[in-house]
Amino acid sequence: MRRRTSSYPVSRERSSNVTTDLQLSLDAFDRTLPPLCDGHPDRNGFLRLCYQCPFAVREDGSVFCEEFGISIRAREKYALRGWKAVRTAILERDGEQCAICGGAKDLHVHHIDLNPTHDALANLITLCGICHARVHTDLRREGGAVRVAQVIAAVRRRGNSRKNP
Repeated sequence: MRRRTSSYPVSRERSSNVTTDLQLSLDAFDRTLPPLCDGHPDRNGFLRLCYQCPFAVREDGSVFCEEFGISIRAREKYALRGWKAVRTAILERDGEQCAICGGAKDLHVHHIDLNPTHDALANLITLCGICHARVHTDLRREGGAVRVAQVIAAVRRRGNSRKNP
């Protein structure tokens, strides 16, 4: 019986140190700039972003933020307790429904300016998974950003008229 072999090299050694190949911009070393979390590590301090921040100290596979004196453990922003509180506030503000279609299932919170660290309530809107995917698909198309901005402006006007009849 013939053994199957992989065409990819496989390392038999296991390392506890996680190495990540990153190409960092020069800003990643400039401590005169504000931290990448926009001053909110409870909402925006997560490994993928912190790896690129000049205030992050990487040692033995962990990340420590020297600016705020905290360890960064979350791999993704959306696992952070602070972000979950913001998300809950946005969902409640928007009546637990999609601002575009009114659906109440698979709700997401969309950053209108597309900056994932800008969590101002005015920059966030509740969208269902389908509308959220449509918004991001439209943003990639020519003229899509203008259409998306028009839809969000119309949704906000409609929402304000419901609150102030």
